[in-house]
Amino acid sequence: MAGAADEKDRLTAQPDAGKMKLAWRSAAAVVLFLAITAISLVADLWSKQAVFSSLLADPNVPIRTRAILLARGPDLEPRDVLKALDLHHKVGAGLRLSLSTNPGVVFGLPMPPTLVAVATVVTILLVGWFFAVSPAGARWTHAALGLILAGALGNFYDRMIAAVWIPNLPTPITLQVRDFLDLSEVHVLGLNYPYIFNVADVWLVIGVGILLLHWVFAGRGGKERSPAKK
Repeated sequence: MAGAADEKDRLTAQPDAGKMKLAWRSAAAVVLFLAITAISLVADLWSKQAVFSSLLADPNVPIRTRAILLARGPDLEPRDVLKALDLHHKVGAGLRLSLSTNPGVVFGLPMPPTLVAVATVVTILLVGWFFAVSPAGARWTHAALGLILAGALGNFYDRMIAAVWIPNLPTPITLQVRDFLDLSEVHVLGLNYPYIFNVADVWLVIGVGILLLHWVFAGRGGKERSPAKK
């Protein structure tokens, strides 16, 4: 009788013992998520600051800015002045560093500012929620979510805080994302990508790509294992 009772207790205790531990309860998962977010965010913000500061420091920029204002009028928007300056630096293999600002979303795609702000806040909240309820051991998911959060925060910082000062202009470019990665000279099968983007956009795409691959292969693995359970 005692043996039967012990066996019953063991069976009833199994569901609790196998209960999934959530990521927000795991110190290792939280550290990984926050570390990837922080490192990726710093890389994005540093790269923007470094490239913009370097190219705008060209001693010819103030002279060219004055010439542009004389030719096109003193009321020209700072963003249009930056576009007219066409500041770029060739890196190699078709990659150029070209200064541009974007009031829209990733990879230069246009969107109204209000929708951009709302979409960014929703993305940040959703990423935090998905991380919190994910399994503690889902390391690839946590890494991908960290990259997505870093990308969203990096561009959100630009829209809310960052300012681009062009020499000889009284006001900076604000409420826009700083872009500088330019692959428009790369042609594959006669096609090219004309938009200028930044490191935050790269993190967003890589993060989403990792999640999609993880879910696809995890789903296939589950389907392959399911017959063995019958």
